[in-house]
Amino acid sequence: MNFQEIISQLETAKESRINFYFVTEEQNQEIYALLVHVMGYMDKLYLVEVIFTVLKELLMNANKANAKRDYFTRENLDIQNAGDYAKGMSRFQENIIMKWNEQLDRLDGGNYYISLLMKVEGKSIHFAVENNAPITKEELARVNRRIEVAKNYNDLSDAFTDVSDSTESAGLGLVLIQLLLKNSGIGSEKFKIFTNDKITRATLSVPEVTTPVEIQTDLKTKLLNEIDGLPPLPHSLTKIIQLCNNPDSDLHMISQEIEKNPALSADLLKLSNSAFFANRSQVSSILQAVKVVGLKNLRNLLYVSGVRKIMDGQYGKMMDVWDHSSRCSYYARYLATENNHTNKIADIIAVSALLHDIGKFLLLSVDRGFFKKIETYQRGVDSGNSTLLEEMAIGLSHPQLGALLAEKWEFPLDLRVAIEYHHKPFLAPPELRDLVEVIYMANMMADYHEQKKGFYAIDKILLAKFNLDNIDVFSAAVNKIELLFKKSNE
Repeated sequence: MNFQEIISQLETAKESRINFYFVTEEQNQEIYALLVHVMGYMDKLYLVEVIFTVLKELLMNANKANAKRDYFTRENLDIQNAGDYAKGMSRFQENIIMKWNEQLDRLDGGNYYISLLMKVEGKSIHFAVENNAPITKEELARVNRRIEVAKNYNDLSDAFTDVSDSTESAGLGLVLIQLLLKNSGIGSEKFKIFTNDKITRATLSVPEVTTPVEIQTDLKTKLLNEIDGLPPLPHSLTKIIQLCNNPDSDLHMISQEIEKNPALSADLLKLSNSAFFANRSQVSSILQAVKVVGLKNLRNLLYVSGVRKIMDGQYGKMMDVWDHSSRCSYYARYLATENNHTNKIADIIAVSALLHDIGKFLLLSVDRGFFKKIETYQRGVDSGNSTLLEEMAIGLSHPQLGALLAEKWEFPLDLRVAIEYHHKPFLAPPELRDLVEVIYMANMMADYHEQKKGFYAIDKILLAKFNLDNIDVFSAAVNKIELLFKKSNE
């Protein structure tokens, strides 16, 4: 896709059309990158995730509709005949959906197409997904019923337990679209489906002004109350943090305060002797350790120590979150070093990655079952940003919760920003974007290793920036860093 050519077409109010035989996950990755450009041009970057999620759902529906028509044709079944339709659909799941990877070869170069269309009018932008597989009256009725049902939901949590349409593409996906459009402020009325005897077209118009709906749920209220009820960082730690922030502080005084805390002393000695600081000789005293790691890194270690003490005390040892965060922290330090960020942001990289998911502690503690449902729904799927589902279901995502915690505990700005935007680096303040991009990439690489995300769920623009925009190169890099990570823990 020629991004600049598409932007030029939109600038002159021309319709831009991108044609496919079958939309692959790799092409979805390109569409996401394109939307970052297009919505940036429209000064609506905050809607990228919403629009991508809607378009991806529509493109997948078009893929399935074309595959269905192709299958019925090959089986000599009349899709307009009720008996043939029932016969074909009884085998569709087994012969098509379960063999989805084969459909690209079947449809490539064939009679069916899918088009993604975009056009700018003033300060509004219009999208359409079109395919030349007209849907039947029964299918259209099913779609319309699902859209009507979706109007009864205020958040996604209701839909998760209520929708169970797996054979057609009119289940949770259409509910998702309706909720997204309503809650984002675009408006569900801006989405329409048209069909005739030649094509099916789904359209989405994004108006100049969008006012997001504030989602209110019992779970959101419970989470906010939970934050209010959490204790402050331990006084013994905040006292040392204040000393670290005071340019006139005496290192001996700081060392003496640290020595009063055996657990903190052990963590500091371990950090000062780690490969990250590459010391020639073993560090054995607290004063020497403070000199080696520096006051900024010491301050960051204090934040980690304080958060871990509170979280483990309140919610028990959620080792799955800490294990992922430790892996992410190691990956982030590696990426920072490899991409010449060490001098600029090394002092905040490790702690930002280690604390990026602190909001998950709240979600898991308040309603672990529902949070796991969201994770399971997206696991292993190149589905983009899972935080969008959290926002729709709860009214708050785990990065937003993490940012609220960071504010409560008076974290420095760079750490708060890294936590809040680690899933949406393009929205981070420009002066801190390098930091957030490293945390984002480290998190996605850790997710890839843990089989939570696929390669094509990762921002193509940032993959290129880190020289990882080839799946084999990316996979090799993850394997290499993971091996180093395991050795560091031996």
